Amino acid sequence: MDKAKRVLALVTVGILVLCIVLTVVFVILYNVTNSKFYETAWMASAFCMLMLPIVIWVMFWIYRLLRGRGVEKEAVQTEEKTEE
Repeated sequence: MDKAKRVLALVTVGILVLCIVLTVVFVILYNVTNSKFYETAWMASAFCMLMLPIVIWVMFWIYRLLRGRGVEKEAVQTEEKTEE
């Protein structure tokens, strides 16, 4: 399981680097050619570069909630507050 997490982390980093490189390439091509395609392409690439980490974080957060992690800490804190 630990090896799978490392592989997925490396794949994610690779995808983010690819998004960054594509964004820079599309911006350069848009400035050189002034084409509508490159304008749309760099905007889409920049959007993916920003949204990909957020979506991954939300997926891990939902996974932790569904697995029950963090629930015990909240229950203990609630019990401590009610005892006071």
